[in-house]
Amino acid sequence: MKTYLFLPIALLMASPALAQMQRDPAAALANADADGDGVTTREEFRQSRAARFDKADRNHDGVVSHDDFKRLARFRPDAVERLDALIAEADADHDGRLTRDELARAPMPMFDRADADQDGRVTQAELAAFKARVAALRDQR
Repeated sequence: MKTYLFLPIALLMASPALAQMQRDPAAALANADADGDGVTTREEFRQSRAARFDKADRNHDGVVSHDDFKRLARFRPDAVERLDALIAEADADHDGRLTRDELARAPMPMFDRADADQDGRVTQAELAAFKARVAALRDQR
């Protein structure tokens, strides 16, 4: 599975959230902790992705596609190219549109990488370690 599969929904969020995700890709994990107990479960992360889908479907047609980001295309064509590529990674039927069902069935590699002990929960310690790994990768660029 490609390293960037976790990004489609991160990139589909509103612009302030998008900027935050580009600075800190682990923010999606931290923000998914719905009950505020300091632990993000797989189900909390899944529900958070579903909620972001609703925000990303700007034209309310039930899918996320290039059509939802026409304004972005005018100002940031490079971002739209990345967005289209990332949608394609989760687009199971390859129609250029990401449905709610496709998103629900899509793997969650970011969660899996952060969940070091594979217990279905990302603790604060695991999140901190994940952030450190991301920062180290950025430093290598």
